[in-house]
Amino acid sequence: MNFDGVKNAKAEVFADAFRFQEILSARGVDNTGPTFGPMSGTEVYEDIAAARRQRKVDPREMIAVGILRSDGHNANPDELQLGIFIQHNKLRQHPVVERAARIARGEVRVIFTGPARRRAVLNGGRYRPLTIGASVGHRRITAGTLGCFCRSRQGGGIGLLSNNHVLANNNRARPGDIILQPGRADGGQHGNAADGVAALYQFVELDFSPGAVNRVDCAFAYLLADVGCDPDRFSDPHDAKNVWPVGAIDDLLLEQDFVHKVGRTTGYTKGSVTAVEVDNLVVQMDFGSGAKLARFDGQIAIEGRDGQFSKGGDSGSIIFTKDGRPAALLFAGTETRSRGTYGITYANPIGLVLEQLDLDIYTGH
Repeated sequence: MNFDGVKNAKAEVFADAFRFQEILSARGVDNTGPTFGPMSGTEVYEDIAAARRQRKVDPREMIAVGILRSDGHNANPDELQLGIFIQHNKLRQHPVVERAARIARGEVRVIFTGPARRRAVLNGGRYRPLTIGASVGHRRITAGTLGCFCRSRQGGGIGLLSNNHVLANNNRARPGDIILQPGRADGGQHGNAADGVAALYQFVELDFSPGAVNRVDCAFAYLLADVGCDPDRFSDPHDAKNVWPVGAIDDLLLEQDFVHKVGRTTGYTKGSVTAVEVDNLVVQMDFGSGAKLARFDGQIAIEGRDGQFSKGGDSGSIIFTKDGRPAALLFAGTETRSRGTYGITYANPIGLVLEQLDLDIYTGH
């Protein structure tokens, strides 16, 4: 299929297979076309809401749909197909998946990912001046990753960009709350003034209600006085010779594009874009008895080239193109390996993140 054909097929899958309705108010948010979701009062909505009340997940919330290139040795590189991302292997035979394959006339690839979860915590270290990829976090979360440095378009000082769930504790934080470096799980202490490096300024609220569509998981915090940073480069912490300058943003990633990142847990990793415009990606944002689910549309899926692209604690990493252009903000992923892949990482398009927070990337120039 060509691009228009696969987008039309994706829309038909949501309308016919999922039985979602078009959300007219969401059109044109990021120029990717209409959004579909379960509408309040419909049977589909009630099924999803009932499952959440019982702390379960409706199967339709474990199936995401994106656009990727056709596979196979003889495939035309310009031919596209639907990508169906399933979080449980038994969903291969689910009526939604089977109907999607019929709608796409067989031009579909089903990818088993395992559960999609926000990137949580493992380890980290202290960096002064602050560097891209360092451990950071709100004092009430464990730790995540410092993505890059930004400046508000409304004026003000320099700040750091990461996820809502890293800097704002899934909407629970307040502007002015102190951000730690390293994050609490890595030894940062709220009572230690030396660990406080920034103050939360703003975040895009996450909507956890059934049927709600999120586009980004992002937040911004201003650096405190006398806290320095290295804003113009990112590097491999295990090889000081591998340093890349931070360039202008690139929000036109295509499937199979090379990307790389530096994160708190896995450090420097390389990957390839698996799919773009992934919709109905439902992510577990909290764990334990207070588990929260949030649906995201318009996301980017990435696979590691030499191993897993990200692990717990890498949330908030900026994903760069080969030549160092910021392209996406990492926020979630899966651990399951299948068909030779090392799990799937999910990210918000960087242009939309900056638009929602009214920021520009800061490189010191």
